[in-house]
Amino acid sequence: MKLFTQALSQCVYYQPAVILFDDLDALLPICEGDEVSQDELYHSRLGSHLVELLEAYQSLHYITVMATAMSIHKLHSSIISPRGQHIFKTILDIPEMDKLDRLEILSSIISQKSFNSTSSLDLDTVVNRTEGYVIQDLVDIVDKATFQSLRRSVVKREHPILLDQDFEEAIDNFVPLSLQGVQFFHDSSRSWDDVGGLKDVKQILVEVLQWPSQYPDLYAQCPLRHQSGVLLYGAPGTGKTLLAGVVAHECGLKFISVKGPELLSKYIGASEEAVRNIFQKAQSAKPCVLFFDEFDSLAPRRGHDSTGVTDRVVNQLLTQLDGVESLQGVWVIAATSRPDLLDPALLRPGRLDRAVLCPLPDEDDRLSILQSLSRRLTLDADVDLKQLAASTKGFTGADLQAILYTAQLMTYDSKLSTSDEDMKYNLPDLLPFSEEPASGSDTAVLSITVQMRRYVTGAKDKTLLPRGSEMVGRMGSFHEGTKIIMSPTVP
Repeated sequence: MKLFTQALSQCVYYQPAVILFDDLDALLPICEGDEVSQDELYHSRLGSHLVELLEAYQSLHYITVMATAMSIHKLHSSIISPRGQHIFKTILDIPEMDKLDRLEILSSIISQKSFNSTSSLDLDTVVNRTEGYVIQDLVDIVDKATFQSLRRSVVKREHPILLDQDFEEAIDNFVPLSLQGVQFFHDSSRSWDDVGGLKDVKQILVEVLQWPSQYPDLYAQCPLRHQSGVLLYGAPGTGKTLLAGVVAHECGLKFISVKGPELLSKYIGASEEAVRNIFQKAQSAKPCVLFFDEFDSLAPRRGHDSTGVTDRVVNQLLTQLDGVESLQGVWVIAATSRPDLLDPALLRPGRLDRAVLCPLPDEDDRLSILQSLSRRLTLDADVDLKQLAASTKGFTGADLQAILYTAQLMTYDSKLSTSDEDMKYNLPDLLPFSEEPASGSDTAVLSITVQMRRYVTGAKDKTLLPRGSEMVGRMGSFHEGTKIIMSPTVP
């Protein structure tokens, strides 16, 4: 308080004056939880004293108080009262910059540099790649591009000049302030070829996500509202999570993955704030895919929770999904194995309005899955994938993957359970499949035929149950009026 008094005394001396509290939310943050802690008592007393001090000085002198904060919701209640009783009479929310704003600011920053830029500099491309950036991000981008230009001019001994490639390199290795700390899922090795079966599901995702993201100008001319919410449902292991990651990669979109339980908190208001924050991050990262896994744990039917936490989370989700304008460029995909537990309001038009079933694979789909999974494996000539597909009725894609991986591990076990001399001889056999063995090495071809047969035989003896078999009888149409039925009962 002594520092505050000294600053206000200087304002009195130089009045009329303005005093600015930068990052006030860091000084007086909101307290999470119901328990009164030492920090809560300290912030409460500090906030009350600060308000009294400012009101006293403002009533006698010409002093204007200004403050900045990340969000009004992150300020302590002693500063921002829920009933509107606070010292700040005017609250301004700085909106996100649109394309024209970014172009004007970027041109202004470049013009302030001491050297010229080429007249053919394509700023439109730079602006299109900086959606969601703030002014400081644009300043940093220009500084990085300037450094690239200066480094090139030193090497070539020429006058520095800004080129398009300087901005491309600067943006490629840059993370904006709004996305720092956000974990993106990157898996460039996955494509549609790695997803066996599910032809109808893949076609729906292409129509809903891939086409609008690749041809935005064409879809912008359509007067209808585009679908931006998809619910993938089906038994565990049918490829829901894999599909979401692959479609984001194929569309060239950023992919933010969220587990449902990660957003839940025991403190009042913390879960709703986590939902708001994840949607704000998705908005800053657009175009992107926001994927909710285990969605039934985050948004169950309202009225069945004694604490009311999930009810408030569902209400917050409905608010975010209803924001039509704010969600442009953000596609929401949710996955669940229990669609009957979801709140029906989330599945109405305008929200998760496209429900897609990921069924258990039939024999042709199982063969396609096995062929996709075995592309990175070295199989013996007498491995019959068709026979394996025919003998694994009721198995999901994850079960088939477990069969191949277990057979592969059994092959390794058989090689490791040899004498020391044999172990040295078989070391080349243990090279990763992606590596080529040294020329001239006597490398045996990995054969998993016997292991496959043993594993499948064990499955027939019910030592391994197909994934999702425990769901039989619990998954029908998940709310009244929606004709969505699960796959036939697993025998």
